[in-house]
Amino acid sequence: MPGSSTELYSEVLAQICLAYSINTNKALTQGVLIDGDDDTGYELNKKIMGSIKNLMIFHSVVNLNSKNFVDPFLKYIRGNVSGKLNWVDAQGRNMLAVKNRFKITKQHKIYNDKLFGSTPSDNNPYTAFLKSKTGISTDKWNPADIWSMNLAGRSALKKLNRVVQARSKVSLEYCNQFLANQFSKGNIIPISLKKPQSSPHMEIINSNEFVSRVSLGATNNPTVEYDYKNKDVKINFTIETMALPKGTSARRARSKTSIPGTVVSGSQKHIRLKYHVDNKKVELEYTQSGQPSRAAAKMGNLGAKNFQNIINKTSKSGVSKLNGIQKDFEDIDINTSPWFNGRQLGIAKARREEEKIQPHFDRLTEYVSTMWKEINGSIPDFASDRTINTPSGMWSKARAGELGLAIHAIPSKQVQQRVIQNLYEAAAAISYVTGLNQEEMELNKLMDASPRRTEFNASVYVKVF
Repeated sequence: MPGSSTELYSEVLAQICLAYSINTNKALTQGVLIDGDDDTGYELNKKIMGSIKNLMIFHSVVNLNSKNFVDPFLKYIRGNVSGKLNWVDAQGRNMLAVKNRFKITKQHKIYNDKLFGSTPSDNNPYTAFLKSKTGISTDKWNPADIWSMNLAGRSALKKLNRVVQARSKVSLEYCNQFLANQFSKGNIIPISLKKPQSSPHMEIINSNEFVSRVSLGATNNPTVEYDYKNKDVKINFTIETMALPKGTSARRARSKTSIPGTVVSGSQKHIRLKYHVDNKKVELEYTQSGQPSRAAAKMGNLGAKNFQNIINKTSKSGVSKLNGIQKDFEDIDINTSPWFNGRQLGIAKARREEEKIQPHFDRLTEYVSTMWKEINGSIPDFASDRTINTPSGMWSKARAGELGLAIHAIPSKQVQQRVIQNLYEAAAAISYVTGLNQEEMELNKLMDASPRRTEFNASVYVKVF
């Protein structure tokens, strides 16, 4: 089934589940939503759908009265999201939790984000952002899949949009503040859906009430995990939600070295950024080696160009250490600028071009071994590791090592934490920030660093997973 179809089906299911919870204060289950069996065929429960239809606003491609839409939709939602947990039961639990957490009532309508598109209009929650002309995609500004809006929210949105459409341009902060205010009142709730598991988790992004703080060393895993039996590198850290003092904005709070406020009980999550070999991205995973998984799906990603830019414009002290090693391996096309050699030896996908790597395998092994020693403090033994000890494996592990050392070799842990914070916020669609604040610049004054610069702030939304 095409990814675009499954994405739409999961969004429609979430709309149905949330509407049912609003109507009944219960979690929707597969047995309640779906009638029929293998012999008679399956259909959506007409009584249930009739009772909630007025709460949902769908995209025009969604026709719940057409077999052409309903049959593949039913096939999808009758499947299991993981193990024995089916889609309806999982999303039903999640949406009941959302309804209760944000006090969503029958005054709210639930909109599919695909309704709005990129054309400004009175009812489009992206209109003000489109008028800000940032050049950033709407999905990066707000990755919501469904929007819950009550009458007050819809009225405020229409009023805002009529004002901004008369202007040539509006500021991004103006857009963000409007949505933050409406969110705090419970009028507009943007909801980003991730693959559900057995118990619901929610994370509020970019409200003026909460902010995520990165900390290091909360598990036995090293910050930079560069080990055997894989071609990757993992950047391990912990995020915890801070409840902010009244009057403190999330944007200002994140700029401080010590974020004010109190830790929300139970909010701690041990997570990681993992380098993906083939697409040369780091992917945000809500898991860590030896720790329980928080989400089945990837929670965001960051391409090579962007993670290099963030590191380069925050602190290059780790890159300087890497560059010192790279100068000894210029004979195998190792460059110092850019320091991440995404096409070293002219190769894009190593597993397809091993014959180009083979003549340089021994030197490439030396290169990886040198970075390994810097990161792990030991000399590696690759003899029995068939994942790494191949031409493609060693080429990929070299790319992973470059990223790992650029972070590991930052001498100040406080500055290292800021680099990881900047990477995490960009991958998680929270903000795009480079550089250090004044206090961190002092710690890094003898190193290659840049002052803090916010290039982009996403708006408020709820991530449900």
